[in-house]
Amino acid sequence: MRKLFGFLVLWGLALYGIDEVRVVPVKPTPEANTVVTKIVFPRPYENKRKTPVNVQLRVEGFPLGVITQSDRKGEIYNDPEGQAIHVIIDNHPYLIYNQSFEDSFDENREYYDKIVSFHIPFSLNPGMHVIRAFPARSYGESLKGTGPFAAEIFYFQDRKKTDNLNIDLQKPYLTYNEPQGKYPAGKGDPILLDFLLSNCELSRDGYKVRLTIDGKAVETLTEGAPYYLYGLSPGKHTVKLELLDKDNRIVPGFFNVTERDIEIDNNISDAS
Repeated sequence: MRKLFGFLVLWGLALYGIDEVRVVPVKPTPEANTVVTKIVFPRPYENKRKTPVNVQLRVEGFPLGVITQSDRKGEIYNDPEGQAIHVIIDNHPYLIYNQSFEDSFDENREYYDKIVSFHIPFSLNPGMHVIRAFPARSYGESLKGTGPFAAEIFYFQDRKKTDNLNIDLQKPYLTYNEPQGKYPAGKGDPILLDFLLSNCELSRDGYKVRLTIDGKAVETLTEGAPYYLYGLSPGKHTVKLELLDKDNRIVPGFFNVTERDIEIDNNISDAS
């Protein structure tokens, strides 16, 4: 039904000669309240002196590398590698990890605790850095409870622990999740737009998120939910999210204006 709706939307736009992106809110995928993500290393405010910097995460109650059993996996692009942890260093595009270094089991031999360990795959400048980590469904949608999301500040080669970034994890901030990377083109299938919010909620008369695509303000979002994007043409696009206050001013903060370059590619097959 959702694919039929998407096809009709695009058919209608083509019929009237309109090249327009449509943004449709959808209900979040139901999630258990037992999922927890913890950043084990680096420790909070630790000064890391050597490279590469090792990161270790503990993920409780969320299996990795399996396909999410939801109707949504047939509506949008579904990664055949399965569920994963998305890890954002500072405000770089997320890194994706779907295999655990160590598993723990309950009495029924079901996964309930996973350790994910990796090295940050790029160089860090001396100074303050931030890790954000959260589980994502196989189709990219993030879990949005307080337990699944983890964020920590650490330092690299900076004994004085200089506050060189405009970051306060106790104030409102935005975490951009999707879209990112390349997507298959065609068939009217939507693309997922997904983000997380910390220390604030969206409303019509409060905080909002402004969506801009290819330099054009598309919509101001007032629901902290996933959205479907319809009507993006094949090729490269730039997606920008901005966290706004009640007066539609950008909320100060390093994460509150985030851009990602994506591509809709005719040469990629839909794996969903």
